[in-house]
Amino acid sequence: MAEIGIGQISIGRGKHARQGVTLDDVSIVPARRIRERADVDLSWKIDAYRFGLPFVAGGIERPVAAADAIAIGELGGLAMVDLEAVWAEAPEPAALAAHIAKIKAADVRVAAAVSGDRAEELAPHAISAEADILVIHDPVISAEAVSADGSGLNLKPFIRALDIPVIVGGCASYAAALHLMRTGAAGVIVGVDRPELGIGVPLATAIGDARSARVRHLDETGVYCHILARGDITAAADVAKAVACGADAVIVDSSVLVGADPQGDDLVEHLRDAIALCGYTDLKAFQKAEVVVR
Repeated sequence: MAEIGIGQISIGRGKHARQGVTLDDVSIVPARRIRERADVDLSWKIDAYRFGLPFVAGGIERPVAAADAIAIGELGGLAMVDLEAVWAEAPEPAALAAHIAKIKAADVRVAAAVSGDRAEELAPHAISAEADILVIHDPVISAEAVSADGSGLNLKPFIRALDIPVIVGGCASYAAALHLMRTGAAGVIVGVDRPELGIGVPLATAIGDARSARVRHLDETGVYCHILARGDITAAADVAKAVACGADAVIVDSSVLVGADPQGDDLVEHLRDAIALCGYTDLKAFQKAEVVVR
């Protein structure tokens, strides 16, 4: 029987596995020196764009409306407009351009989101409409889709040919994250949870693996690739723990920030408290916070 590695558990005599860690399993260790909460900066920057808050909001329950996208941008977040939903309502480049222009007229940034299957079709329209960021997302995505007929999308030449920063995902392993970073993406989405298929990795573990991939990618290229955590993130504690594990920002449903019962103010204030109590003043430094597993 093969020797069990450090951190692995045995599944019978013939299979070994790592122990996964969820965000709920993680706690952040407060520092010996706390900071004033007013000194905490919650902003982050991806490519040329700086955002006041580390929240990227998409329409998980429903597509993000233009008014909601504007409100999210005014709060300091980044809204993801569902290109396919907009295109389904009016399959014309002019209608898509008008939708994005309405948001940008409010002087906020906007991301255009599309699935990998339709990226080649719709990405040029998003660029023509002057979206600020392109998001290529699926529950699971790889740098190169392999198919028997050769029709799979190879993200590396595709992304490198685009004149727009790209965020791509999701992924949940060191190897997958590293391969996506090597496509030239400005950010990768980390988080895969498909229990109906038996597929998934606890989010804290997935972020930690992607963080390690980012270090290697930075060593190889000198380019820092951002990690956006995606999962069941609804509370400030989830955001704080995701950042402490290595995320630069988190993806949340738009209803968390705007809508009938928004939680944006509470998220911001509690996140600021957590960072201050742990002795840090910005998100990047907070990634160095000590964490323990319960």
